[in-house]
Amino acid sequence: MPMFEVPFAYTAQTVALGKRKLVPTTLMSSVMVEVASVSAEEAPLVLRWHRYNWGREDELQPPFDYRLHGGDLFLPVYYEYSGRPDHHVDLSEAVAAAGQGYRGKFNPLAAGEEFHRIPADARRRARDVDGIMTIRSSDEDEIAARIRGKAADLIAVDGLLFRRTQDAEPIYDLSNGHLKTVKLGSVKPDHRDVRTHFRVDQIPEVLEVLGAFEGQDEGSAEIDLDDPATYRGRFREFVEVFDAGVLRYQPDQGPKLLAYAASLVAREKDGIADAPVATMVAYAAVRDAVKAGVAADEICSLLEHYAEVLAAGAAADGPHWRQRQIVAETTTYRMSPINEREPAADAGPRP
Repeated sequence: MPMFEVPFAYTAQTVALGKRKLVPTTLMSSVMVEVASVSAEEAPLVLRWHRYNWGREDELQPPFDYRLHGGDLFLPVYYEYSGRPDHHVDLSEAVAAAGQGYRGKFNPLAAGEEFHRIPADARRRARDVDGIMTIRSSDEDEIAARIRGKAADLIAVDGLLFRRTQDAEPIYDLSNGHLKTVKLGSVKPDHRDVRTHFRVDQIPEVLEVLGAFEGQDEGSAEIDLDDPATYRGRFREFVEVFDAGVLRYQPDQGPKLLAYAASLVAREKDGIADAPVATMVAYAAVRDAVKAGVAADEICSLLEHYAEVLAAGAAADGPHWRQRQIVAETTTYRMSPINEREPAADAGPRP
């Protein structure tokens, strides 16, 4: 495991000798860090997110290659060029960028102040100001700890840098009527919907919803789920799955249902006083449960009862529009794949 020195600039609150006023002063320091160097076999490729180069269709972006190491997923450290494909940063480039004081993406260890513009002969350390000023406080230790933490999240796979990910598992998103590939963390839990958000191994479900949006089944007869070549063209950014065991996203409609119930309570409160007594009672039960923070199962039952009350009091010309909406939400919740969280002790690698 190679170790190297990372210089950094920090701010110290200093007082010049014979003075009382605190003055912020930029000083230099350094910290020794290590980055694990592993082989491709030790950090196998488990997912490959093929990326589209928006605005430059003639040049493909390099893929997001997810690698598994020590039970965690790692993504490439890319330097983004304007109008050009991203560049995969190697360890030597990162060490050089850190040594020169750059904060750009070539330096995944950047912390503290950028110092590449400070002339070398003006870069002072704490020992250089001893006897000239007194250091009352500084963020030196904090910045050093941040750099160590960033280094701990890096591995070098055959020299190329990868960073440990958090909540970055790819999913397919059809929420706006067209197919996108996004990172799970970019979608809030209460916005995730089993009707429009899918694991990347839910190919049949994605193709079914995509066909419904497009209003046609053209070409569906030629799709062979065992042959990605027959459907891969339907995906702008397709994700190859080499090890489905690393996929941790469990489609859970609970947060979405709770958010819907809260929004329904807020929308109905101004007009509920004019509703029939039975409707007010059913509404109050939902409202009180939302305020109490009860579980999604109980909220679902109360919403189902509310929908029944609305249906019973509907006019002869058809059901209440809100009743149809509630039924759609509760039915989706009841039919969703899971309504319970996986025990943390049994959890596998966390993207």
